[in-house]
Amino acid sequence: MADQFVTRAALALASCALATFTTGAYAQSSVTLYGTVDAGLVYSTNQQTTHADGHTDGHSNWQLGGGNLVPSRWGLTGSEDIGGGTTVNFTLENSILTQNGSLLQSGTLFNRDAWVGLSNGTYGALTLGRQYDPFSDYMGAYASSNNWATLYGSHFGDVDNLNEAFNFNNSIKYISPSFGGLTVGGLFSLGGVAGNFSQNRGWSLAANYANGPIALSAGYLQLHNPLQAALGGESGYIGDLSCANADASYCELQNAQKVDIWGAGGSYAFDKITVALSYTHTRFSQSQYFASTAQPQGANIAFDIAELNTTWQFSPALQFGFAYIFNDAHPSDGSSTRIHQINLGTVYSLSKRTALYAVAIGQKSSGAGLGIDASGGTRNLAQIPNVVNSDTDKQLTIIAGIRHNF
Repeated sequence: MADQFVTRAALALASCALATFTTGAYAQSSVTLYGTVDAGLVYSTNQQTTHADGHTDGHSNWQLGGGNLVPSRWGLTGSEDIGGGTTVNFTLENSILTQNGSLLQSGTLFNRDAWVGLSNGTYGALTLGRQYDPFSDYMGAYASSNNWATLYGSHFGDVDNLNEAFNFNNSIKYISPSFGGLTVGGLFSLGGVAGNFSQNRGWSLAANYANGPIALSAGYLQLHNPLQAALGGESGYIGDLSCANADASYCELQNAQKVDIWGAGGSYAFDKITVALSYTHTRFSQSQYFASTAQPQGANIAFDIAELNTTWQFSPALQFGFAYIFNDAHPSDGSSTRIHQINLGTVYSLSKRTALYAVAIGQKSSGAGLGIDASGGTRNLAQIPNVVNSDTDKQLTIIAGIRHNF
Protein backbone atom coordinates (compact mmCIF):
# COMPACT_ATOMS: atom_id res chain seq x y z
CA MET A 1 0.00 0.00 0.00
CA ALA A 2 2.84 2.36 0.91
CA ASP A 3 4.49 1.72 -2.45
CA GLN A 4 1.24 2.41 -4.27
CA PHE A 5 0.79 5.67 -2.29
CA VAL A 6 4.33 6.79 -3.19
CA THR A 7 3.75 5.92 -6.84
CA ARG A 8 0.47 7.82 -6.96
CA ALA A 9 2.05 10.83 -5.23
CA ALA A 10 4.92 10.84 -7.71
CA LEU A 11 2.50 10.69 -10.63
CA ALA A 12 0.46 13.54 -9.15
CA LEU A 13 3.57 15.68 -8.69
CA ALA A 14 4.70 14.91 -12.26
CA SER A 15 1.26 15.84 -13.60
CA CYS A 16 1.33 19.13 -11.69
CA ALA A 17 4.81 19.90 -12.98
CA LEU A 18 3.77 19.09 -16.55
CA ALA A 19 0.66 21.25 -16.22
CA THR A 20 2.73 24.13 -14.83
CA PHE A 21 5.28 23.82 -17.64
CA THR A 22 2.58 23.66 -20.31
CA THR A 23 0.74 26.64 -18.86
CA GLY A 24 3.99 28.61 -18.68
CA ALA A 25 4.84 27.76 -22.28
CA TYR A 26 1.46 28.90 -23.54
CA ALA A 27 1.69 32.05 -21.39
CA GLN A 28 4.89 32.98 -23.20
CA SER A 29 3.43 32.41 -26.68
CA SER A 30 1.35 34.79 -28.78
CA VAL A 31 -0.35 34.82 -32.18
CA THR A 32 -1.74 38.04 -33.70
CA LEU A 33 -4.09 38.52 -36.64
CA TYR A 34 -3.39 41.88 -38.29
CA GLY A 35 -3.82 43.72 -41.55
CA THR A 36 -4.60 46.84 -43.55
CA VAL A 37 -7.52 47.77 -45.77
CA ASP A 38 -6.78 50.66 -48.15
CA ALA A 39 -8.89 52.02 -51.01
CA GLY A 40 -9.23 55.24 -52.97
CA LEU A 41 -10.03 56.97 -56.24
CA VAL A 42 -7.29 57.20 -58.88
CA TYR A 43 -7.40 59.69 -61.78
CA SER A 44 -4.79 59.50 -64.56
CA THR A 45 -4.25 61.41 -67.79
CA ASN A 46 -3.16 60.16 -71.22
CA GLN A 47 -3.59 56.43 -70.64
CA GLN A 48 -2.67 54.82 -73.96
CA THR A 49 -5.32 52.98 -75.99
CA THR A 50 -4.47 50.87 -79.05
CA HIS A 51 -7.18 50.74 -81.75
CA ALA A 52 -7.99 48.01 -84.27
CA ASP A 53 -6.12 49.77 -87.07
CA GLY A 54 -2.98 49.95 -84.92
CA HIS A 55 -2.96 53.65 -84.09
CA THR A 56 -2.83 54.80 -80.46
CA ASP A 57 -4.14 57.76 -78.54
CA GLY A 58 -4.45 58.79 -74.91
CA HIS A 59 -7.47 59.17 -72.66
CA SER A 60 -7.96 60.12 -69.02
CA ASN A 61 -9.31 57.45 -66.71
CA TRP A 62 -11.02 57.18 -63.32
CA GLN A 63 -10.39 54.00 -61.33
CA LEU A 64 -10.89 52.59 -57.86
CA GLY A 65 -7.51 51.55 -56.56
CA GLY A 66 -6.58 49.48 -53.53
CA GLY A 67 -3.45 49.19 -51.42
CA ASN A 68 -2.40 52.72 -52.32
CA LEU A 69 -0.79 54.27 -49.25
CA VAL A 70 0.23 50.80 -48.05
CA PRO A 71 -0.65 47.38 -49.47
CA SER A 72 -4.04 45.97 -48.47
CA ARG A 73 -3.16 42.77 -46.64
CA TRP A 74 -3.87 40.44 -43.79
CA GLY A 75 -1.56 38.19 -41.88
CA LEU A 76 -0.73 36.09 -38.87
CA THR A 77 2.38 36.65 -36.79
CA GLY A 78 3.47 34.92 -33.64
CA SER A 79 6.32 34.23 -31.25
CA GLU A 80 7.22 31.82 -28.48
CA ASP A 81 9.83 32.41 -25.80
CA ILE A 82 11.83 29.19 -25.53
CA GLY A 83 14.23 30.49 -22.88
CA GLY A 84 17.79 31.75 -22.87
CA GLY A 85 16.77 35.00 -24.55
CA THR A 86 15.64 33.13 -27.69
CA THR A 87 12.23 33.30 -29.34
CA VAL A 88 10.69 31.36 -32.20
CA ASN A 89 8.93 33.72 -34.64
CA PHE A 90 6.76 33.28 -37.72
CA THR A 91 4.80 35.46 -40.15
CA LEU A 92 2.24 34.50 -42.82
CA GLU A 93 1.03 37.50 -44.85
CA ASN A 94 -0.90 37.98 -48.07
CA SER A 95 -1.81 40.95 -50.28
CA ILE A 96 -5.36 41.42 -51.51
CA LEU A 97 -6.91 43.69 -54.15
CA THR A 98 -9.39 45.85 -52.28
CA GLN A 99 -11.32 46.77 -55.41
CA ASN A 100 -12.48 43.18 -56.03
CA GLY A 101 -11.24 41.09 -53.09
CA SER A 102 -9.01 38.84 -55.18
CA LEU A 103 -5.47 37.72 -54.37
CA LEU A 104 -2.67 39.88 -55.73
CA GLN A 105 -0.88 36.80 -57.05
CA SER A 106 -3.16 34.02 -58.24
CA GLY A 107 -2.47 30.62 -56.73
CA THR A 108 -0.38 32.00 -53.85
CA LEU A 109 -2.05 32.20 -50.43
CA PHE A 110 0.76 34.05 -48.62
CA ASN A 111 2.53 35.99 -51.36
CA ARG A 112 4.18 38.59 -49.11
CA ASP A 113 5.62 36.54 -46.25
CA ALA A 114 5.73 32.89 -45.27
CA TRP A 115 8.65 32.34 -42.93
CA VAL A 116 9.68 30.93 -39.55
CA GLY A 117 12.87 31.38 -37.57
CA LEU A 118 14.77 32.09 -34.37
CA SER A 119 15.65 35.44 -32.79
CA ASN A 120 18.14 36.20 -30.02
CA GLY A 121 19.20 39.59 -28.69
CA THR A 122 22.85 38.50 -28.57
CA TYR A 123 23.16 36.51 -31.79
CA GLY A 124 20.60 38.07 -34.12
CA ALA A 125 17.71 36.62 -36.13
CA LEU A 126 17.68 33.71 -38.60
CA THR A 127 14.55 33.10 -40.73
CA LEU A 128 13.67 30.67 -43.53
CA GLY A 129 10.95 30.80 -46.20
CA ARG A 130 9.48 33.45 -48.53
CA GLN A 131 10.58 36.89 -47.37
CA TYR A 132 11.92 40.32 -48.30
CA ASP A 133 15.64 41.02 -48.52
CA PRO A 134 17.61 43.38 -46.23
CA PHE A 135 18.69 45.70 -49.08
CA SER A 136 15.08 46.49 -49.99
CA ASP A 137 14.04 46.68 -46.31
CA TYR A 138 16.76 49.20 -45.41
CA MET A 139 16.80 51.30 -48.58
CA GLY A 140 13.02 51.37 -48.90
CA ALA A 141 12.79 53.48 -45.74
CA TYR A 142 14.05 56.52 -47.71
CA ALA A 143 11.55 56.26 -50.59
CA SER A 144 8.51 58.53 -50.47
CA SER A 145 6.34 55.73 -51.91
CA ASN A 146 6.83 53.72 -48.71
CA ASN A 147 5.95 56.63 -46.44
CA TRP A 148 3.29 58.94 -47.90
CA ALA A 149 3.39 59.06 -51.75
CA THR A 150 1.49 55.76 -52.35
CA LEU A 151 2.67 52.92 -54.60
CA TYR A 152 2.02 55.19 -57.61
CA GLY A 153 4.88 57.40 -56.40
CA SER A 154 7.53 54.67 -56.58
CA HIS A 155 10.49 54.67 -58.97
CA PHE A 156 9.89 53.78 -62.63
CA GLY A 157 8.57 50.21 -62.63
CA ASP A 158 10.09 49.78 -59.17
CA VAL A 159 13.08 48.43 -61.07
CA ASP A 160 15.32 48.93 -58.01
CA ASN A 161 12.84 47.07 -55.74
CA LEU A 162 12.74 49.80 -53.09
CA ASN A 163 8.96 49.41 -53.10
CA GLU A 164 9.51 45.65 -52.82
CA ALA A 165 7.81 44.62 -56.04
CA PHE A 166 9.28 41.18 -55.42
CA ASN A 167 10.47 39.05 -52.53
CA PHE A 168 12.53 35.87 -52.43
CA ASN A 169 11.36 32.25 -52.37
CA ASN A 170 13.36 29.43 -50.76
CA SER A 171 15.43 31.96 -48.83
CA ILE A 172 17.60 32.02 -45.70
CA LYS A 173 17.89 35.44 -44.05
CA TYR A 174 20.07 36.66 -41.19
CA ILE A 175 19.90 40.02 -39.40
CA SER A 176 22.60 40.81 -36.86
CA PRO A 177 21.97 42.39 -33.45
CA SER A 178 22.59 46.13 -33.19
CA PHE A 179 26.17 47.21 -32.54
CA GLY A 180 25.82 50.81 -31.40
CA GLY A 181 23.08 51.40 -33.96
CA LEU A 182 24.72 49.36 -36.76
CA THR A 183 23.00 46.23 -38.09
CA VAL A 184 24.05 43.98 -40.96
CA GLY A 185 21.75 41.68 -42.90
CA GLY A 186 22.14 39.01 -45.55
CA LEU A 187 19.85 36.74 -47.57
CA PHE A 188 20.46 33.79 -49.86
CA SER A 189 17.72 32.33 -52.05
CA LEU A 190 18.15 28.79 -53.39
CA GLY A 191 17.12 28.40 -57.01
CA GLY A 192 15.69 24.93 -56.42
CA VAL A 193 16.44 23.71 -59.96
CA ALA A 194 18.27 20.39 -60.16
CA GLY A 195 21.38 20.53 -62.34
CA ASN A 196 21.34 24.36 -62.57
CA PHE A 197 22.33 25.91 -59.26
CA SER A 198 22.30 29.49 -60.60
CA GLN A 199 18.79 29.45 -62.13
CA ASN A 200 16.38 31.54 -60.01
CA ARG A 201 19.12 32.03 -57.41
CA GLY A 202 19.35 35.32 -55.54
CA TRP A 203 21.19 36.99 -52.70
CA SER A 204 21.37 40.29 -50.88
CA LEU A 205 23.71 42.00 -48.42
CA ALA A 206 23.09 45.33 -46.66
CA ALA A 207 24.02 47.44 -43.65
CA ASN A 208 21.99 49.99 -41.74
CA TYR A 209 23.02 52.59 -39.14
CA ALA A 210 20.46 54.43 -37.02
CA ASN A 211 21.36 56.74 -34.16
CA GLY A 212 19.14 59.60 -33.03
CA PRO A 213 18.12 61.83 -35.95
CA ILE A 214 20.42 60.19 -38.51
CA ALA A 215 20.05 56.98 -40.51
CA LEU A 216 22.35 55.57 -43.21
CA SER A 217 22.05 52.45 -45.39
CA ALA A 218 23.88 50.71 -48.21
CA GLY A 219 23.68 47.34 -49.89
CA TYR A 220 23.49 45.05 -52.92
CA LEU A 221 20.95 42.65 -54.43
CA GLN A 222 21.19 40.07 -57.23
CA LEU A 223 18.49 37.80 -58.63
CA HIS A 224 18.63 35.44 -61.61
CA ASN A 225 15.58 35.25 -63.91
CA PRO A 226 13.58 37.87 -61.94
CA LEU A 227 10.41 37.55 -64.01
CA GLN A 228 10.12 33.81 -63.35
CA ALA A 229 11.79 33.67 -59.92
CA ALA A 230 9.88 36.48 -58.22
CA LEU A 231 7.42 38.35 -60.46
CA GLY A 232 5.00 35.56 -61.32
CA GLY A 233 6.12 34.83 -64.89
CA GLU A 234 4.48 35.99 -68.11
CA SER A 235 0.95 34.93 -67.13
CA GLY A 236 0.98 36.04 -63.49
CA TYR A 237 3.10 39.19 -63.61
CA ILE A 238 2.74 41.16 -60.35
CA GLY A 239 5.25 43.98 -60.95
CA ASP A 240 4.55 47.68 -61.48
CA LEU A 241 5.12 47.91 -65.23
CA SER A 242 2.08 47.54 -67.45
CA CYS A 243 1.82 44.65 -69.91
CA ALA A 244 -1.50 45.84 -71.30
CA ASN A 245 -0.36 47.65 -74.46
CA ALA A 246 1.33 46.17 -77.52
CA ASP A 247 3.30 49.35 -78.16
CA ALA A 248 4.89 49.66 -74.73
CA SER A 249 4.98 46.35 -72.87
CA TYR A 250 7.53 47.66 -70.45
CA CYS A 251 7.23 44.55 -68.29
CA GLU A 252 9.58 42.73 -70.66
CA LEU A 253 12.33 44.94 -69.26
CA GLN A 254 12.27 42.69 -66.20
CA ASN A 255 12.29 39.49 -68.28
CA ALA A 256 16.07 39.27 -68.01
CA GLN A 257 18.83 36.77 -67.37
CA LYS A 258 19.53 38.53 -64.06
CA VAL A 259 19.17 41.83 -62.23
CA ASP A 260 21.89 43.49 -60.15
CA ILE A 261 21.01 46.39 -57.83
CA TRP A 262 23.18 48.39 -55.49
CA GLY A 263 22.52 51.62 -53.66
CA ALA A 264 23.02 53.90 -50.69
CA GLY A 265 20.83 56.35 -48.82
CA GLY A 266 20.28 58.28 -45.64
CA SER A 267 17.96 60.59 -43.75
CA TYR A 268 18.18 63.31 -41.12
CA ALA A 269 15.38 64.59 -38.89
CA PHE A 270 15.34 68.34 -38.18
CA ASP A 271 12.65 68.53 -35.49
CA LYS A 272 9.40 68.34 -37.57
CA ILE A 273 11.13 68.11 -40.97
CA THR A 274 12.86 64.97 -42.24
CA VAL A 275 15.02 64.94 -45.37
CA ALA A 276 15.97 61.66 -47.08
CA LEU A 277 18.26 61.00 -50.05
CA SER A 278 18.74 57.75 -51.94
CA TYR A 279 20.63 56.54 -55.01
CA THR A 280 20.39 53.18 -56.74
CA HIS A 281 21.99 51.59 -59.80
CA THR A 282 20.02 48.75 -61.42
CA ARG A 283 21.26 46.60 -64.32
CA PHE A 284 19.18 44.05 -66.23
CA SER A 285 21.31 41.60 -68.20
CA GLN A 286 19.94 40.31 -71.53
CA SER A 287 16.52 41.93 -71.17
CA GLN A 288 14.02 40.37 -73.59
CA TYR A 289 12.44 43.78 -74.14
CA PHE A 290 15.22 44.37 -76.69
CA ALA A 291 15.15 40.88 -78.24
CA SER A 292 14.95 40.58 -82.03
CA THR A 293 15.65 38.04 -84.75
CA ALA A 294 19.19 39.40 -85.06
CA GLN A 295 19.61 39.62 -81.27
CA PRO A 296 17.46 36.87 -79.68
CA GLN A 297 19.30 37.05 -76.36
CA GLY A 298 18.12 40.64 -75.80
CA ALA A 299 20.32 43.45 -74.51
CA ASN A 300 21.44 45.04 -71.26
CA ILE A 301 19.86 48.14 -69.73
CA ALA A 302 20.83 50.12 -66.63
CA PHE A 303 18.91 52.61 -64.49
CA ASP A 304 20.48 55.26 -62.26
CA ILE A 305 17.81 56.62 -59.91
CA ALA A 306 18.11 59.37 -57.29
CA GLU A 307 15.36 60.60 -54.96
CA LEU A 308 15.02 63.58 -52.62
CA ASN A 309 12.19 62.96 -50.16
CA THR A 310 11.09 65.63 -47.66
CA THR A 311 8.34 65.31 -45.06
CA TRP A 312 6.94 67.96 -42.73
CA GLN A 313 5.06 66.81 -39.63
CA PHE A 314 2.89 69.93 -39.36
CA SER A 315 1.02 68.52 -36.35
CA PRO A 316 0.73 65.09 -34.69
CA ALA A 317 -2.14 64.28 -37.08
CA LEU A 318 -1.13 66.12 -40.28
CA GLN A 319 1.85 65.40 -42.54
CA PHE A 320 2.93 66.97 -45.83
CA GLY A 321 5.40 65.46 -48.28
CA PHE A 322 7.40 66.48 -51.37
CA ALA A 323 9.72 64.29 -53.44
CA TYR A 324 11.69 64.62 -56.66
CA ILE A 325 12.87 61.50 -58.49
CA PHE A 326 15.40 61.50 -61.34
CA ASN A 327 15.85 58.37 -63.45
CA ASP A 328 18.45 57.96 -66.18
CA ALA A 329 17.83 54.81 -68.23
CA HIS A 330 20.59 53.79 -70.63
CA PRO A 331 20.42 50.64 -72.79
CA SER A 332 23.57 49.05 -74.19
CA ASP A 333 23.08 50.87 -77.54
CA GLY A 334 24.34 54.06 -75.89
CA SER A 335 21.04 55.96 -75.89
CA SER A 336 19.62 57.65 -72.79
CA THR A 337 16.12 58.29 -71.48
CA ARG A 338 15.67 60.66 -68.55
CA ILE A 339 12.51 60.41 -66.46
CA HIS A 340 11.61 63.22 -64.06
CA GLN A 341 8.94 62.65 -61.43
CA ILE A 342 7.44 64.86 -58.70
CA ASN A 343 5.36 63.52 -55.81
CA LEU A 344 3.30 65.90 -53.67
CA GLY A 345 0.94 64.73 -50.94
CA THR A 346 -0.60 64.89 -47.49
CA VAL A 347 -1.73 62.35 -44.90
CA TYR A 348 -4.20 63.16 -42.12
CA SER A 349 -4.62 60.69 -39.26
CA LEU A 350 -8.17 60.43 -37.97
CA SER A 351 -6.96 58.04 -35.26
CA LYS A 352 -4.04 55.73 -34.53
CA ARG A 353 -5.45 53.22 -37.03
CA THR A 354 -7.20 55.31 -39.68
CA ALA A 355 -5.84 57.95 -42.07
CA LEU A 356 -6.99 59.95 -45.08
CA TYR A 357 -4.54 60.76 -47.87
CA ALA A 358 -4.28 62.76 -51.08
CA VAL A 359 -1.32 62.58 -53.49
CA ALA A 360 -0.53 64.12 -56.89
CA ILE A 361 2.20 62.63 -59.12
CA GLY A 362 3.56 64.14 -62.32
CA GLN A 363 6.06 62.54 -64.70
CA LYS A 364 7.97 63.81 -67.74
CA SER A 365 10.14 61.62 -69.98
CA SER A 366 12.82 62.96 -72.31
CA GLY A 367 15.68 61.69 -74.46
CA ALA A 368 15.62 58.68 -76.76
CA GLY A 369 12.58 57.07 -75.14
CA LEU A 370 11.95 53.45 -74.14
CA GLY A 371 8.53 52.91 -75.70
CA ILE A 372 8.75 50.84 -78.88
CA ASP A 373 6.33 51.80 -81.66
CA ALA A 374 4.96 49.66 -84.50
CA SER A 375 7.84 50.58 -86.84
CA GLY A 376 10.44 49.39 -84.36
CA GLY A 377 11.53 52.89 -83.36
CA THR A 378 11.40 54.33 -79.87
CA ARG A 379 8.99 56.83 -78.33
CA ASN A 380 9.00 58.83 -75.14
CA LEU A 381 6.05 57.37 -73.26
CA ALA A 382 5.75 58.38 -69.63
CA GLN A 383 4.45 55.79 -67.19
CA ILE A 384 3.57 56.52 -63.60
CA PRO A 385 3.98 53.23 -61.73
CA ASN A 386 0.95 50.94 -61.57
CA VAL A 387 -1.12 52.76 -64.20
CA VAL A 388 -1.24 52.21 -67.96
CA ASN A 389 1.54 54.10 -69.73
CA SER A 390 0.87 57.48 -71.32
CA ASP A 391 0.53 58.04 -75.06
CA THR A 392 2.80 61.09 -74.68
CA ASP A 393 5.91 62.01 -72.74
CA LYS A 394 3.81 63.40 -69.86
CA GLN A 395 1.41 61.92 -67.33
CA LEU A 396 -0.42 63.07 -64.21
CA THR A 397 -2.05 60.91 -61.54
CA ILE A 398 -4.08 62.05 -58.52
CA ILE A 399 -5.01 59.67 -55.71
CA ALA A 400 -7.30 60.21 -52.70
CA GLY A 401 -8.34 57.53 -50.26
CA ILE A 402 -8.59 56.04 -46.81
CA ARG A 403 -6.38 53.51 -44.98
CA HIS A 404 -7.36 51.50 -41.92
CA ASN A 405 -5.08 49.21 -39.91
CA PHE A 406 -6.39 46.42 -37.70
